[in-house]
Amino acid sequence: MKKINKVKGFIGGLFAVVIVLLVSGSAMAFGHYTPGALGLGSATLPPPGFHYTMYNMFYTADTLNDDHGNAVNLGLDLTVFAMANQFTYMTDHKILGADFGFDVIVPIVAIDMKMSALGVDESSFGLGDLYFEPFVLGWHAPRWDLSFALGFYAPTADSDEPSSPGSGYWSFMETLGGTYYLDEARTMTVSVLTRWLQNTEDEDTDITPGANVVAEYGIAKTIPVKEGVLLTAGLAGYTYAQLTDDSGAGATDDRYSAHALGPEVRVMVFKPFPMQASFRYLIEYNAESTTEGNNACLTLIGSF
Repeated sequence: MKKINKVKGFIGGLFAVVIVLLVSGSAMAFGHYTPGALGLGSATLPPPGFHYTMYNMFYTADTLNDDHGNAVNLGLDLTVFAMANQFTYMTDHKILGADFGFDVIVPIVAIDMKMSALGVDESSFGLGDLYFEPFVLGWHAPRWDLSFALGFYAPTADSDEPSSPGSGYWSFMETLGGTYYLDEARTMTVSVLTRWLQNTEDEDTDITPGANVVAEYGIAKTIPVKEGVLLTAGLAGYTYAQLTDDSGAGATDDRYSAHALGPEVRVMVFKPFPMQASFRYLIEYNAESTTEGNNACLTLIGSF
């Protein structure tokens, strides 16, 4: 049952994708926040104004690894599509020299999951757990950007089945990250964004998932294509790990972790208003106590 609970947690996380602005779940065995929604320049927040972001995430996996990284033959066939809609407002108000803002994420999820060894064959479609981020700070300097945010996931979605889009518990998340510009023209960047999550008890399993951390990173080069159009390309990736054991009746001391790397391309235009589209394809590796698959994300952003 623990494996089913972990898969359910992954699915709930994938849909409730988070982010601190501008550019956010894998929970594979995971928590609410799913890596792969952010990539290049992940720690750079947008300027004051209203920003709408649509994350279209597509995750597939047919491998579930044990705590030694060995594949477990459960006949897994998992396909998940999540469209997460993020509404962000960055104000003109300053706190400690940073732009202050807030956002909310509304995910819609479609899942098809089979685990033949456990007799699981399910499909579902619906609203995922909502994410609220009432406190976001973004600092900007000529050669660096910093971001900090506080938010939480609410168990607003169905969570009673392995393929349900919800996780069945609350999660509280702190975000901290930075982007460094390697040249004065700001055409080359290195970025790292970390998420730290703590969870309450799962109402369906009476298990409290352990705390976890996610790091998303990338190195990129930006090239002007023509006036008002920028092309950015680079290598993106993520690492995630469970930091503390699950607790409650039926919990084990297995802790999940995984990594991913892959290419990303982004196009940004400034007229009639700032818009950007990015696509990244990340391949997971060295997964333990979780699924190992491929993660694609098409992100569309409009700033007003």
